[in-house]
Amino acid sequence: MTEKYKAAEHHAAAAIHHQQAAQHHHEASRHFEIGKDYAHAAHQALIAHGHALHAMSYGNKASNSYVKHADAALPVPPIPEEEPTTTGTIQPNLSGVEHHAAAARHHEQAARHHSQASRHCDEKEDALAAHEAQIAQGYAQHSVFHGEEAMKHHAEHYGKSGPSAEIV
Repeated sequence: MTEKYKAAEHHAAAAIHHQQAAQHHHEASRHFEIGKDYAHAAHQALIAHGHALHAMSYGNKASNSYVKHADAALPVPPIPEEEPTTTGTIQPNLSGVEHHAAAARHHEQAARHHSQASRHCDEKEDALAAHEAQIAQGYAQHSVFHGEEAMKHHAEHYGKSGPSAEIV
């Protein structure tokens, strides 16, 4: 396999894992909102986090293919809605549901950019592929942040004293 083919495959794998992570975050959010099944929501969040880590790993492998083209890469625009607040943190007052929703949105955007990078890679447009990969990795970082914040929210609000599913 050539390096370009591997990069395109890595982008495709990253996109799939981002899509799966988004689905699990949507599911976790749904459990929080409707069913109040906090244990299942936490489980879905954990699965989403695993997919996020896989996606980032594949994204990094794909990005490594463009190191020699770094000087040809386009500048990366800032990722929307993640501007730091005056306290220096990013959206600190979101609920667990809102963090799951934000994580899902960022995963969906990362998947879209990895898919685009894969297409550029197939078309031998390395600078554009590298650019899309950089944007995707930015969204991935934001998705992991929101996923971790959602899990912290769960631990703080529904930890040991809160509702949990019983295993029979």
